[in-house]
Amino acid sequence: MPLKKLILSSILLKGSSAVIAQTLLIRELLVVFYGNELTFSIILCIWLIAGAVGSSFLAGLFIKTKDPLRPYCLFQALLAFWLPCAIILIRTSKAFFGASPGEVLNIAQISLIALASLSVIALSDGALFTLGFRLIPSVAKIYLFESLGIMIGGVIFTFVLLVFLNSFQIALLISCLNLMACSLLLLKDKNHLFKIGAGLLFLILLNLYARSGQLQEITLKEEWKNRSIAAYENSRYGNIVALIEKNQVTIFSNGMPDISLPSPETFFTEDFVHIPLLAKPGIKKVLFAGTAVGGLIREALKHPLERIVYVELDPAFINIIRRFADPLTTAELKNERVDIKLTDARNFIKTTREKFDAVFVNTGLPTSLSINRYYTKEFFKEVHSTLNKGGIAIFKTWGSLSYLSVETKKINASILATLLSEFKYCGVVPGDGFNIFIASDEKINLAPGFLSANLKRLGLTTFLINPEYLGLRLQDQYREWFYDNIKGPLKSASINRDLRPTGLYEGLSLYYSQFSKKIPKIFSGFEKVRPGYVALGLAFFLLIWRLFIIKKKVKLLSLDFTILSTGFFAMALQTSVLLLFQSLLGFLFAWLAILTTSFMIGASLGAFIAYKKLKELSEYKKLGWIEIFLPLSATCALLATAYLYANGHVSFTHIKWLFSLISIATGLLVGIEMPLIFSLSGNGSAGKLYSLDLAGACLGALLTPLVLIPSCGIIPTALILCFLKLGNGWNILYAGRAA
Repeated sequence: MPLKKLILSSILLKGSSAVIAQTLLIRELLVVFYGNELTFSIILCIWLIAGAVGSSFLAGLFIKTKDPLRPYCLFQALLAFWLPCAIILIRTSKAFFGASPGEVLNIAQISLIALASLSVIALSDGALFTLGFRLIPSVAKIYLFESLGIMIGGVIFTFVLLVFLNSFQIALLISCLNLMACSLLLLKDKNHLFKIGAGLLFLILLNLYARSGQLQEITLKEEWKNRSIAAYENSRYGNIVALIEKNQVTIFSNGMPDISLPSPETFFTEDFVHIPLLAKPGIKKVLFAGTAVGGLIREALKHPLERIVYVELDPAFINIIRRFADPLTTAELKNERVDIKLTDARNFIKTTREKFDAVFVNTGLPTSLSINRYYTKEFFKEVHSTLNKGGIAIFKTWGSLSYLSVETKKINASILATLLSEFKYCGVVPGDGFNIFIASDEKINLAPGFLSANLKRLGLTTFLINPEYLGLRLQDQYREWFYDNIKGPLKSASINRDLRPTGLYEGLSLYYSQFSKKIPKIFSGFEKVRPGYVALGLAFFLLIWRLFIIKKKVKLLSLDFTILSTGFFAMALQTSVLLLFQSLLGFLFAWLAILTTSFMIGASLGAFIAYKKLKELSEYKKLGWIEIFLPLSATCALLATAYLYANGHVSFTHIKWLFSLISIATGLLVGIEMPLIFSLSGNGSAGKLYSLDLAGACLGALLTPLVLIPSCGIIPTALILCFLKLGNGWNILYAGRAA
């Protein structure tokens, strides 16, 4: 095969390797970081900064090298070598900080783990782009082949590799393919040392691939502190691990403990089920969303219910529970009154025509959008519509009977205010560790005597629930103390919405208050920023920038800012797409590679258009109209997707493909502008333009989830981003006329 075709094939492989490596490592990191989507900003920033450094500084070290093929192969081999090492590092990272399974990590620890695991691969990926340009001096062609590689890699990873291979098998397969490509590129190299080195490393990794099962076992033992792993599965929806210790099985979802068998938390399960059902006698049909198996269903079955519907998204979770054949869970799952629905609970509630007397929602602290989506106004409205007249909805929040921190007050006030925006009444049962919120359109009778009479009438057999306990648990002074504590925060509480997930940031404030007093203040500070102020500040900046262009009559700086703002817009809008996807659908873990691939389909299509029409498009006027039309199209696609789903005009099955369409439109802008700006700048430094693109993307990844969305919400953020590009397009149209 001619060398040029080998190089283009290697660039194609580089694109596939990058998206597979990135997605694989993000999945591994999210297990360690407990599925918090805001860690995406840290992960993406590190990847993009390292990529920018690699494309400019590292590749620049070889600028005077006559033959760039050797350093190109060097970085390709480095990428291949580090990928399996990164998985080992991630899984053993907690040992460096002395953290136990289930123990939360702070921001500094998260950043260090992400930096150590991702930086080498991202540095290599960035350097390969610039060195590839020296081998094939066409930005459009390189961008096209890299984007095609990313597109192919994303599809193969999602629908093939994840289904049949474990993490080490995937990593070592990619490593072997890259080293094979290095060997082929160096076949005609006069220095035999390079060829021998690449060949030996290939043989070593090939041998490790044969031992990937052992690597998987050893690293998992280290990750889980040598505890006995009874089951381990990376499903499409998350990571599930079952640990056995002294005949007790604990099942973890994305690193966090979910249920314990055969000894569930009796204090919680009895309180959460019996207090609401005793307060509202006559309930016949119950729906459980969130974790219910392992205690809650058992307690509910003690009541004279006709039907219990338990909705669980991940079939792998149910399969692992069934594998242990625990008497408690077996009795729950096989009971004829229990109907298990393997689907998304929120989508089931949104679309079912069946009505229920009670809906129990048992999820954790909303430190991720996948959980926060069960605490929003839109979800409460959906629950309200699925209840029979006088039905109740039961939720768990976090509390104490002795002291409520500022963060605990705010999260309780936020959830209570959001509930009261959809339900007429909400009864509160304060407690140590957790509070119970019972929402309804009818008043809830929580008098201890009333519940005790119902308990006696039903003849329930319980461990904790008895008249004496109910008298203690339901004291009026507890509720009075709770309301006195949240009176202030309740007045200023924001309504938690899908498109402005304030509950997520309240949950994260409470989560991180364990380690820092500054981080919760940062989150609360963002709430004071208003979208109008952000838009006004942006308009002022664009006006000053236009005056600068008029006075200085510069063109190149306007091109530099365009590529910087394009990177910012594309990554910020793509981040908004990811967060909106998770907020509405909740299974980003399964669709991440597809959304990344969709973005690169757009980028490859844009690069192809630029490659074919470069001479025709190389005008400032046409660049200006591209700056206006493509961002406007992508933003309108996002607004339409949110509107169609919110109003029930598109199904749960089809909505994810609309998100892919937004990603394609966003990627199209990046793909078409990179070669076009390179041409307009007089074929300047490809590394410089790539670095500016990545620097803008880094800012977008950092500022969008941490500043723009908490202060403005997802839809206003998208509009502000669109305004940025429209204003720059207006300036570019002028710059083309400037002398």
